[in-house]
This record gives sequence, C-alpha cells and structure tokens, in this order.
Amino acid sequence: MAVPKKLPIVFAIIYLAVIIYIFLFLFIPDFQKAIINLRQNLAEIAQGSNYFWALLISLGICFLGSASIGFPIPFPFVLFTLSNSVYLKYSTAGLEITQILLIGSFWLEIIGLALAGGLGSALGEFTGYAVGYGTKKLAEERDSDLLNNVDRFGKLILENEKRTPLYIFLFALTPLPDDILFLPLGMIKYPFWKCIIPGWLGKNFTTLFYCCWPIFVALGFVAQEIQSNDSSSIITEAILLLVTITAMFFIMAFNWTKFLEKRNLKKLKKK
Repeated sequence: MAVPKKLPIVFAIIYLAVIIYIFLFLFIPDFQKAIINLRQNLAEIAQGSNYFWALLISLGICFLGSASIGFPIPFPFVLFTLSNSVYLKYSTAGLEITQILLIGSFWLEIIGLALAGGLGSALGEFTGYAVGYGTKKLAEERDSDLLNNVDRFGKLILENEKRTPLYIFLFALTPLPDDILFLPLGMIKYPFWKCIIPGWLGKNFTTLFYCCWPIFVALGFVAQEIQSNDSSSIITEAILLLVTITAMFFIMAFNWTKFLEKRNLKKLKKK
C-alpha cells in the first residue's frame, strides 16, 4: 500500500464526522427532528411554479457533487427530497400511486429532475479532469508518490482504450466518486469529450434511480417490503457515503505501480 502519512488521517476524520452525524441522528431527538424538518421544508421547493427552481437546485447540487475533489457530496438527499415533493403534489390531490404512475406530466417532472442532475454531474466532471490535467506536470516536477500512483491508475484504465468509455459509464452509473477516475484520466490527457459523453449517460441513470426512490417507497418494494421513512432514508444515505469514501481511499492508497510491474512481469514470462 502506497499510503502517504497524512492520507489515513484525513479519511479517518471524514469517517469520524459521518459516524458522529449518524450517532446524533439516532440518539438526539432534537437533532433528528431538525434534519427531518429540513428535508420536509426543502420538499416544498418543487411544488407548483417553483419547479423551475427545483431543476436549478438539481443541476447545482449534482454539479457540486461531481466537482468536489476528495470528498463526495451526498446529492441523493436533495434529489430524493425534490422528487418526493413532486409525488406529494399528486398524492395530496387524492390520487393513488397506481393512478399517479399513469400520468404523463408526473413522469415528465421526475425525468426533468433526473436530466438536470445528470447534466450537472457531467459538467462537474470537468473539475476533476482539469485538476488531473494540471497535476500531471506537478507530478513530473515533484516526483510525488501519491500523484504518480494516481497516474498509474489512469494508465491501467487506459490499458484497453476501447473499454475506457465503458469503465467511465460504469463509474458514473454507480455511487462511486467519479473524481477518482477523472483525475488520472486528466493526468494522462485522455480526450475530455470521450469522458463526458459516457459519464453523462451513466449519470442520467443514477439520478433517475434516486429520483424514483419515492415511487419505490410508495409501492413497498424497498428492502424486501420493509417500509421506508425519512429516518431510514437518511441512515441509508449516510452508509452509502461511507462506502464511497472507502472506495476512494482504496484507489488512492493501493500501490498501482507495484501491481502493474507484477502484471507486466507475468506477461513477459508467458511470452
């Protein structure tokens, strides 16, 4: 493991902050009430004529989520709340979930939020790519172990160039923080347009999934028919955040240089 001394400390602080957040939410009623009320108040932003602002919020929060370098912003909080507001608008009008699902305008509003979020995520990818693009020269000048290791990860992804767009699409499709992929792609100067298109397509699926959460809850398909509520959703999103942080730490800390050397050695032996 090529782990700089400060890297575990930084990630340990992030882990601790998320764990404290979960602890406060579970055991401090006032804190839990404040978080739930904040989500409920935010839900009103997608009601009626405010829908345009909901689109801007979806675009902005997903942009920040993708543009953040080193720490994934949990944008599912906001997407779930915005789409839930759309669902509540129809359900409070006296419509059942089966009736709502047959209304075209409902799906247009949900898909609109998802596409706005996907566009924001795609635009946000440019930040990680640009940082990696500029970091390449810094890595060469300072001979940083961490930067060189990230550069190696990028070369590993690009080893089969035809599959690189697929890797980008799959990263965008999952909750994994995309900057751990776009940083090294920027360092090896992989064409940005080849990054943005599969990234945008993958992110659209991701944002659509989060926007459909209220529908899954209403149909009772979440967690094997276990009813979900605000509390369980918040805990689930916090756990998801811990998973993404773990994935980021692994890719940044793993010794890709040594891995590639062993892999190349095995290829030479086979030849």
